[in-house]
Amino acid sequence: MKEEMYLGYIKYDGPLVEDGLMDARKQAQALMGFDSAVRYFIGKMAPELQSLDFEIPVRIRKGSWEALIPETVAGWAQAGLGVVATAYFTKAAQKMAEKDFSDFGFKDIFRASLDGLKWFARIGKHMGDVSIRKFSDVRFDSSNGLIGIVNAKGEILYVPKHILDIYSQCPANILEKIAANITKGRDLVIGSIEGENLDEVTIDSSEKHIFCQDEEVEEDEILFPELEHGAEVVLEGEITRENKTSNSMGFKYNDHILTSYPENGSIVRYKHLIFSLVRLYGRVSRLDEKGRLNARRPKLIFRHLEEIRSDETYDLFNQ
Repeated sequence: MKEEMYLGYIKYDGPLVEDGLMDARKQAQALMGFDSAVRYFIGKMAPELQSLDFEIPVRIRKGSWEALIPETVAGWAQAGLGVVATAYFTKAAQKMAEKDFSDFGFKDIFRASLDGLKWFARIGKHMGDVSIRKFSDVRFDSSNGLIGIVNAKGEILYVPKHILDIYSQCPANILEKIAANITKGRDLVIGSIEGENLDEVTIDSSEKHIFCQDEEVEEDEILFPELEHGAEVVLEGEITRENKTSNSMGFKYNDHILTSYPENGSIVRYKHLIFSLVRLYGRVSRLDEKGRLNARRPKLIFRHLEEIRSDETYDLFNQ
C-alpha cells in the first residue's frame, strides 16, 4: 500500500500528548483554528477561492497529536465543489503565476498557505509581538528576493517579500485558537513538507503570549457603556471566529471581542468574512443570560456585514 504524503501539519508535542490524546474541546478548537487560518492564507494568495466553501481534509495521527493535510487535498476540494471548481482553481493558479509563482497548481496553493501560517509564527517569535507591522533598518538580499527584519536584540530574520507583504495585513489573532492549547508540557509545532524537505516552527509556553490576546473583562467593568441597549449602530471591526452551534461570530471592536448574531438566518453566508475587516450594521443588546438588562459586555445583533476593502497598496517600508 502506497504511503500517503502530506503538505504540512500542526501538531502538539511534549509529555502531555505522548499518547496522542487531548481534550475533545481542545482538539475541536485546534481544528477550527487550523481550518480558518489556512483558508485565510488561501484567500490572500488566491482571492478567487476566498468565497468558496471547499473541503480541507485533515488526518489525525497519534504519537504527538498531529493534524496533517494530505497531498490529495486539491482533489477533495474539487470534489466538494463540483465542476465549477476547475475554473476557479485554474484562474487562481493563473493569478499566482502573475505574482511570480511559476508553475503553480492546486497543491501548491495549499502548500503556500501552510507556508504563510508557518512564517507568521516564525516572524511573531522573532519580533516578540505580532502587532509590529512597521520594520526599520531592514536588510535586503536581492539575489534571493529576501528582506531581513531586525528585532529588539539586533537579530536578523530573512523573509520572502511576498510573505512579508501578507504578514503586514494579517490579523494579529490568526493563531490564537491553535496557540490557546499551548501549556507547559505541550508545545505547538507548525510544519510544511516539500519532497524530502521538512521545515517547522515550534511555539512553547514561554512564547504563547505573543499569539494569544486576553479577551477577559474585569468582573466589575462595564464594557463600552456608550453602547446602550437597543441603540442602532454602525461599527467597524474584524470578524475573528464563528460558532455554528450558537449561530454567532466574534467581532473585534477596539481590542475587545464582542459576540454578534445575525438578525435573520445563518452565519454560514458570512463565513468568507472570517479574519476580514468589516462594517457591522445592527443594534446593541445588553440582555444577560436570564433576559435582564444587566450584561456588562454588549452583544451585537447585525442586519448586514460589509467588507471594508482598500485599493491602496500597503507600503511596508515607507511609513
